[in-house]
Amino acid sequence: MNEKVLCNSFQEYFESIKSIWNKLENPNRVIPFCTPLFHNPKFLIIGTNHSNNFDPYDEEENNRIADSFSKKIPEENTFLKHHHPFAKGLDRVVSSLNQDYKDLKISEEWIGTNRCAIQTNSAGLGPEIKNHPSYKASQEKMDKLLKSFINFIEPKNVILTGMHACELYYPGKKLKDMNSKKVLFKKGSNKTFNLIPVEHLSLNYNTQKVINRLKSAIEEGYCDL
Repeated sequence: MNEKVLCNSFQEYFESIKSIWNKLENPNRVIPFCTPLFHNPKFLIIGTNHSNNFDPYDEEENNRIADSFSKKIPEENTFLKHHHPFAKGLDRVVSSLNQDYKDLKISEEWIGTNRCAIQTNSAGLGPEIKNHPSYKASQEKMDKLLKSFINFIEPKNVILTGMHACELYYPGKKLKDMNSKKVLFKKGSNKTFNLIPVEHLSLNYNTQKVINRLKSAIEEGYCDL
Protein backbone atom coordinates (compact mmCIF):
# COMPACT_ATOMS: atom_id res chain seq x y z
CA MET A 1 0.00 0.00 0.00
CA ASN A 2 1.20 3.51 -0.81
CA GLU A 3 1.56 6.75 1.13
CA LYS A 4 -1.21 9.34 1.12
CA VAL A 5 -0.87 12.14 -1.41
CA LEU A 6 1.64 14.63 0.01
CA CYS A 7 1.63 17.28 -2.74
CA ASN A 8 -1.12 18.88 -4.79
CA SER A 9 0.64 19.38 -8.12
CA PHE A 10 3.48 18.10 -10.27
CA GLN A 11 5.39 21.29 -9.56
CA GLU A 12 5.16 20.65 -5.81
CA TYR A 13 6.58 17.17 -6.29
CA PHE A 14 9.38 18.58 -8.45
CA GLU A 15 10.28 21.18 -5.81
CA SER A 16 9.98 18.69 -2.94
CA ILE A 17 12.41 16.28 -4.61
CA LYS A 18 14.86 19.13 -5.21
CA SER A 19 14.59 20.17 -1.58
CA ILE A 20 15.21 16.63 -0.29
CA TRP A 21 18.43 16.10 -2.25
CA ASN A 22 19.77 19.65 -2.08
CA LYS A 23 20.35 19.00 1.62
CA LEU A 24 23.34 16.85 0.69
CA GLU A 25 24.99 19.92 -0.88
CA ASN A 26 26.39 17.76 -3.65
CA PRO A 27 27.89 19.76 -6.55
CA ASN A 28 26.10 17.59 -9.14
CA ARG A 29 22.71 18.40 -10.59
CA VAL A 30 19.49 17.31 -8.89
CA ILE A 31 17.12 15.96 -11.56
CA PRO A 32 13.65 14.95 -10.30
CA PHE A 33 12.11 13.71 -13.58
CA CYS A 34 13.17 12.84 -17.15
CA THR A 35 9.85 13.03 -18.99
CA PRO A 36 6.74 15.21 -19.05
CA LEU A 37 4.25 14.35 -16.30
CA PHE A 38 0.55 13.53 -16.39
CA HIS A 39 -2.00 11.37 -14.61
CA ASN A 40 -2.73 7.71 -15.39
CA PRO A 41 0.35 6.91 -17.51
CA LYS A 42 0.69 3.40 -18.91
CA PHE A 43 4.14 3.00 -17.37
CA LEU A 44 6.15 4.72 -14.68
CA ILE A 45 9.82 3.73 -14.82
CA ILE A 46 11.84 4.17 -11.60
CA GLY A 47 15.61 3.79 -11.81
CA THR A 48 18.56 4.45 -9.51
CA ASN A 49 19.60 7.96 -10.58
CA HIS A 50 20.50 9.83 -13.75
CA SER A 51 23.92 9.37 -15.27
CA ASN A 52 25.65 12.29 -16.96
CA ASN A 53 25.09 10.87 -20.44
CA PHE A 54 21.79 12.11 -21.86
CA ASP A 55 23.75 12.61 -25.09
CA PRO A 56 26.96 10.52 -24.97
CA TYR A 57 28.19 12.00 -28.27
CA ASP A 58 27.62 15.72 -27.80
CA GLU A 59 28.72 17.33 -24.52
CA GLU A 60 26.97 20.62 -25.23
CA GLU A 61 23.65 18.89 -25.96
CA ASN A 62 24.13 16.62 -22.95
CA ASN A 63 24.54 19.63 -20.67
CA ARG A 64 21.58 21.41 -22.25
CA ILE A 65 19.29 18.46 -21.51
CA ALA A 66 20.57 17.92 -17.97
CA ASP A 67 20.44 21.62 -17.09
CA SER A 68 16.90 21.87 -18.41
CA PHE A 69 15.70 18.78 -16.50
CA SER A 70 17.27 20.09 -13.29
CA LYS A 71 15.46 23.44 -13.57
CA LYS A 72 11.93 22.46 -14.56
CA ILE A 73 9.62 19.56 -15.34
CA PRO A 74 10.82 18.19 -18.70
CA GLU A 75 9.06 18.97 -21.94
CA GLU A 76 10.79 16.14 -23.83
CA ASN A 77 10.59 12.42 -23.10
CA THR A 78 14.06 10.97 -22.59
CA PHE A 79 12.91 7.46 -23.53
CA LEU A 80 11.87 8.69 -26.97
CA LYS A 81 14.23 11.58 -27.71
CA HIS A 82 17.63 10.62 -26.30
CA HIS A 83 20.20 7.90 -26.95
CA HIS A 84 21.79 7.14 -23.59
CA PRO A 85 22.37 3.52 -22.47
CA PHE A 86 19.21 3.39 -20.34
CA ALA A 87 16.96 4.52 -23.19
CA LYS A 88 18.68 2.10 -25.57
CA GLY A 89 18.27 -0.73 -23.06
CA LEU A 90 14.57 -0.01 -22.68
CA ASP A 91 14.16 0.09 -26.45
CA ARG A 92 15.93 -3.27 -26.86
CA VAL A 93 13.60 -4.90 -24.36
CA VAL A 94 10.37 -3.40 -25.67
CA SER A 95 11.27 -3.98 -29.33
CA SER A 96 11.87 -7.65 -28.60
CA LEU A 97 8.62 -8.07 -26.67
CA ASN A 98 6.68 -6.16 -29.33
CA GLN A 99 7.08 -9.14 -31.65
CA ASP A 100 4.61 -11.05 -29.44
CA TYR A 101 2.78 -8.16 -27.80
CA LYS A 102 1.92 -5.58 -30.46
CA ASP A 103 0.33 -3.18 -27.95
CA LEU A 104 3.60 -2.86 -26.02
CA LYS A 105 5.34 0.22 -27.43
CA ILE A 106 7.33 3.03 -25.83
CA SER A 107 5.25 6.20 -26.13
CA GLU A 108 4.58 9.54 -24.48
CA GLU A 109 2.53 7.54 -21.99
CA TRP A 110 5.75 6.27 -20.41
CA ILE A 111 7.13 8.55 -17.71
CA GLY A 112 10.32 8.34 -15.68
CA THR A 113 11.98 9.22 -12.39
CA ASN A 114 14.57 7.76 -10.00
CA ARG A 115 14.88 6.70 -6.38
CA CYS A 116 17.76 9.17 -6.00
CA ALA A 117 17.69 12.47 -7.88
CA ILE A 118 21.41 13.34 -7.70
CA GLN A 119 23.07 12.96 -11.10
CA THR A 120 26.37 11.06 -11.18
CA ASN A 121 28.69 9.47 -13.70
CA SER A 122 27.95 5.96 -14.99
CA ALA A 123 29.38 4.40 -11.82
CA GLY A 124 26.16 5.34 -10.01
CA LEU A 125 25.74 6.19 -6.33
CA GLY A 126 29.16 6.04 -4.68
CA PRO A 127 30.40 6.61 -1.12
CA GLU A 128 30.42 10.39 -1.61
CA ILE A 129 26.63 10.22 -1.66
CA LYS A 130 25.81 7.12 0.38
CA ASN A 131 28.20 7.99 3.21
CA HIS A 132 26.93 11.55 3.54
CA PRO A 133 25.44 12.17 7.02
CA SER A 134 22.14 13.30 5.46
CA TYR A 135 21.83 10.50 2.90
CA LYS A 136 19.80 7.99 4.93
CA ALA A 137 17.22 10.56 6.05
CA SER A 138 17.02 11.99 2.53
CA GLN A 139 16.46 8.56 1.00
CA GLU A 140 13.73 7.78 3.52
CA LYS A 141 11.97 11.05 2.69
CA MET A 142 12.35 10.38 -1.03
CA ASP A 143 10.90 6.88 -0.70
CA LYS A 144 7.87 8.25 1.09
CA LEU A 145 7.47 10.96 -1.53
CA LEU A 146 7.82 8.51 -4.43
CA LYS A 147 5.09 6.27 -3.05
CA SER A 148 2.92 9.34 -2.60
CA PHE A 149 3.68 10.38 -6.19
CA ILE A 150 2.53 6.98 -7.45
CA ASN A 151 -0.71 7.45 -5.53
CA PHE A 152 -1.06 10.93 -7.04
CA ILE A 153 -0.58 9.96 -10.71
CA GLU A 154 -2.14 6.45 -10.57
CA PRO A 155 -0.07 4.66 -13.24
CA LYS A 156 -1.18 1.32 -14.67
CA ASN A 157 2.28 -0.23 -14.31
CA VAL A 158 5.39 0.65 -12.31
CA ILE A 159 8.71 -0.85 -13.41
CA LEU A 160 11.54 -0.79 -10.86
CA THR A 161 14.84 -1.20 -12.69
CA GLY A 162 17.99 -2.18 -10.80
CA MET A 163 18.50 -3.26 -7.18
CA HIS A 164 18.52 0.24 -5.74
CA ALA A 165 15.16 1.05 -7.30
CA CYS A 166 13.70 -2.35 -6.39
CA GLU A 167 14.49 -1.76 -2.71
CA LEU A 168 11.78 0.89 -2.72
CA TYR A 169 9.22 -1.92 -2.45
CA TYR A 170 11.35 -5.02 -1.81
CA PRO A 171 13.80 -4.03 0.96
CA GLY A 172 16.31 -6.68 1.93
CA LYS A 173 15.40 -9.09 -0.87
CA LYS A 174 17.52 -10.43 -3.71
CA LEU A 175 16.18 -9.76 -7.18
CA LYS A 176 15.64 -13.47 -7.82
CA ASP A 177 13.23 -13.51 -4.87
CA MET A 178 11.20 -10.52 -6.06
CA ASN A 179 7.95 -11.22 -7.89
CA SER A 180 5.66 -8.90 -9.80
CA LYS A 181 2.48 -8.12 -7.92
CA LYS A 182 -0.54 -5.83 -7.65
CA VAL A 183 -0.34 -3.04 -5.06
CA LEU A 184 -3.19 -1.00 -3.60
CA PHE A 185 -2.94 2.72 -4.23
CA LYS A 186 -4.31 3.55 -0.80
CA LYS A 187 -6.11 2.13 2.20
CA GLY A 188 -9.83 1.69 1.67
CA SER A 189 -9.52 1.58 -2.11
CA ASN A 190 -9.72 -1.43 -4.39
CA LYS A 191 -7.72 0.30 -7.12
CA THR A 192 -4.32 -1.24 -7.80
CA PHE A 193 -1.26 -0.88 -10.01
CA ASN A 194 1.13 -3.52 -11.29
CA LEU A 195 4.59 -3.52 -9.72
CA ILE A 196 7.33 -5.12 -11.83
CA PRO A 197 10.91 -5.48 -10.50
CA VAL A 198 13.61 -5.98 -13.19
CA GLU A 199 17.37 -5.82 -13.63
CA HIS A 200 19.12 -2.56 -14.56
CA LEU A 201 18.26 -1.54 -18.12
CA SER A 202 21.56 0.20 -18.94
CA LEU A 203 23.55 -3.05 -18.96
CA ASN A 204 23.45 -5.05 -22.19
CA TYR A 205 23.89 -8.39 -20.44
CA ASN A 206 20.64 -7.83 -18.54
CA THR A 207 18.50 -7.49 -21.67
CA GLN A 208 17.26 -11.08 -21.87
CA LYS A 209 16.67 -11.23 -18.12
CA VAL A 210 14.47 -8.11 -18.29
CA ILE A 211 12.64 -9.48 -21.33
CA ASN A 212 11.90 -12.69 -19.44
CA ARG A 213 10.68 -10.83 -16.36
CA LEU A 214 8.38 -8.54 -18.32
CA LYS A 215 7.04 -11.43 -20.39
CA SER A 216 6.24 -13.33 -17.20
CA ALA A 217 4.51 -10.26 -15.74
CA ILE A 218 2.36 -9.91 -18.85
CA GLU A 219 1.41 -13.58 -18.94
CA GLU A 220 0.66 -13.70 -15.20
CA GLY A 221 -1.60 -10.65 -15.33
CA TYR A 222 0.80 -8.20 -13.66
CA CYS A 223 1.33 -5.89 -16.64
CA ASP A 224 -1.50 -4.09 -18.40
CA LEU A 225 -0.83 -3.17 -22.02
